[in-house]
Amino acid sequence: MLYVRFFRLVISYLLLFFFWIAAFNYPLSTYLLRQAKGQLKILMGTQSLDSYLKENKLSEHESKNLELISKIKQFSIDSLGYKSTTNFTRIYNQKNKPVLWVITASEKYKLSAYEWTFPLIGKVSYKGFFEEDLVLKEKNKLASMGYDIGIRSVSAWSTLGWLSDPLLSSHLKKKTGNFCNLLFHELFHATFYEADKINDNENLANFIAHKATIQFLKKDTLSLNEYLNDYNEREKLNRFLNRNTEYYKSYLDSIFSDPKRLFLKQKEILHLIKKLKKEGIKKEKLLSITEEEILLEQNAYFIDYMQYNSKQDSLEKAFNKFYKGSIKIMVQSLNL
Repeated sequence: MLYVRFFRLVISYLLLFFFWIAAFNYPLSTYLLRQAKGQLKILMGTQSLDSYLKENKLSEHESKNLELISKIKQFSIDSLGYKSTTNFTRIYNQKNKPVLWVITASEKYKLSAYEWTFPLIGKVSYKGFFEEDLVLKEKNKLASMGYDIGIRSVSAWSTLGWLSDPLLSSHLKKKTGNFCNLLFHELFHATFYEADKINDNENLANFIAHKATIQFLKKDTLSLNEYLNDYNEREKLNRFLNRNTEYYKSYLDSIFSDPKRLFLKQKEILHLIKKLKKEGIKKEKLLSITEEEILLEQNAYFIDYMQYNSKQDSLEKAFNKFYKGSIKIMVQSLNL
């Protein structure tokens, strides 16, 4: 009963908030209501981890990940300085179906993100939808405005501490290191989030989650080595993008007024893909997916990269110089 009363209270406050928004911005209020509906549908459809375990036959790997949750959460508090939350105490069975799609957009001849503005969190360069037809509708709208667009289903998101974020059933299938990284990433968002600084927030979450995963798995050498092998392959891609994104941005600026700019842009994208194939990435799947996404999303692909990974080198330097290589000191300094 307490659980039901809590959600009734949440819904009451949300409705009051949305009615206030509606008076000033009807499209925004409609979107927020749909997002609230999608979020509450998932929250109301969750179950305890124990009941999920009893009702579903889990693999040995899934069971291991399930057992790690409480350890990861406690480690995040004791060793990382994260806030204590009720996140990941319940689980939503998504039955192998995506539950959230995110869209990113960029100007066609500039690496300039299309931004949406929301109450409390400020400007963000992506927009989420719990219904696939709505994200496709948004895609068509942006395409008609001449933007490059990227759409992808996402496996996790954070309500930034406002609500108790559930685990998704698909999370349990992840490799141990990736599972740890995902939880550390999302728990960080519940600890720290700065409005209007989406790139800083996501880069920080990525950086800290990676460091935390290595520290957490130091006694599980098998999982740690598997995680680092995957990470090192991804790092080859990130280093390539880090070297070439600024160059590509400058190149777009140089052809902005050229009547042949569409042809020149496509030629340069193909040139970048050709260079990427020489980076020594051994995972063919990673290479082929990246090539496909760059061709399909074009500038939006680079916007997505910048959101999550463009500041890792500068964060590494700050981490060693100002925070003595301590994640906890770094996290605590962010919350001063």
